[in-house]
Amino acid sequence: MPQTPLAVAEAIISTFQTLPTIPVAAARAIQILNEPEPDLSEVADIILADQVIAARVIRIINSPLYRLLHEIESVKQALVYLGPQKIFEIILTSCFLELTDNRQQGLRLQSCWEHSFGVGLVARSLAELSGVARPEVAYVAGILHDIGEVILSQQRPEQFRQALVLAGEQELDLFDAETQVFGTSHSELGALLAQQWHFPDQLVQVILHHHDKEIEQQPSLIQVVYLADHICVDVRLKCDMDQSLREDAAGVYGANLHELEHQLQRLGVKNLAAFRQALSQMIEKVKETVQSIYA
Repeated sequence: MPQTPLAVAEAIISTFQTLPTIPVAAARAIQILNEPEPDLSEVADIILADQVIAARVIRIINSPLYRLLHEIESVKQALVYLGPQKIFEIILTSCFLELTDNRQQGLRLQSCWEHSFGVGLVARSLAELSGVARPEVAYVAGILHDIGEVILSQQRPEQFRQALVLAGEQELDLFDAETQVFGTSHSELGALLAQQWHFPDQLVQVILHHHDKEIEQQPSLIQVVYLADHICVDVRLKCDMDQSLREDAAGVYGANLHELEHQLQRLGVKNLAAFRQALSQMIEKVKETVQSIYA
């Protein structure tokens, strides 16, 4: 009897020589920030104890993603200025950067960052326009939805390259190509890792189900990330291996967006014109932000 994709993913994880982890300082800070009355001073002390996280937090805060009027020079200043929820988002973003430190086989790292930031921003916008999910949760879910893809590319580079080639040759979604090559996908593997990192269950479920075919049967947060993912792929904000795919991103209103519009309307996004206008601005913000971090 064939193994289920989840069972295959568990088997793959069991062979990892080094299990991917998020920094201890980040995990503790996230735990505190989820408390009803978080102690911001304690969060700052925890972040400052990890110089890598502290540097990344400051860099992200001063990137085009936030466009602050004055440059932020310290973690404590950032906590006071932005508040705990924004810092929570930034710490999770820095965790993603930590996990993608090693260059993936076959993937352009910068394009993966663009896709993750893009899905995060678009998911936040869709949540704001529809009211079906908390915008800050949608952003975090968007940032982390493809984390299993990053880990697969690091831990199984040759097979992952096969999946990339197969996706290109047969015009498949990478999710389907991974399933053919591995017997599982980044969705199952990412969800299992997210459970081990003690992420909230709703984030685990987004990672697991954001490629489901019957997406209408999933909770609203998963639908939001699903649509944000497809929109970003449509406008060429996606993980890829071919530089030529990055050059035609000027066509920000691709044909597939029209096909997604009825799904956006069903979700409750009524002002599609406003969303299209905001999308163009989001794409530019994503590119500027990733360029500033990548540099």
